[in-house]
Amino acid sequence: MNKQLGQHFLINKSAIKKIVAGLDLKSGETIIEIGPGAGALTFPLLEECKKVGCKLIVIEKDRGLAAELIGREEKNIKIIWGDAPKELLGLAPKFSLNSNYKIVGNIPYYITGKLLRILSELENKPEVSVLMLQKEVAERISAKPPKNNLLAAAVQFWAEPKILFTLKQSDFNPPPEVNSAVIQLTTKQ
Repeated sequence: MNKQLGQHFLINKSAIKKIVAGLDLKSGETIIEIGPGAGALTFPLLEECKKVGCKLIVIEKDRGLAAELIGREEKNIKIIWGDAPKELLGLAPKFSLNSNYKIVGNIPYYITGKLLRILSELENKPEVSVLMLQKEVAERISAKPPKNNLLAAAVQFWAEPKILFTLKQSDFNPPPEVNSAVIQLTTKQ
């Protein structure tokens, strides 16, 4: 585990099921997971993708974790070793993604702003993004005027935010210093 990458692995199995449910997987979709780590969300997500007929692409920056996942690569999953914000820009043309793709991830908190900016700039945005963020950031993104800020206004310009649930520090290994929330961003038509 690389502390510099802000890795806190989700260990709450109930939360993992809720995240997968929040994606509302459908046949023919492509799901992009950012920061799969050791695969706590990846493998339950892959099982659901096999059931409904969707594909999974995972982007992992940690070389060691990516290598472990690549060793388990199979037909319905593509593993990319790289930096998610950079990789996202090239995924749509590389994998012929149209509007029926979704993004999911336990986002390292230090890249939240950058990642949300990149999502807002994508010409072909994901239909839905289900992201685990620092709780305070998720609350700000979901805030309505006059309690919102520039980040909330920028995100709400292209997406409808909804907090699905919150998590405690003990839901992770190692526990982060802050509480987390899972937010669903549904792209506006």
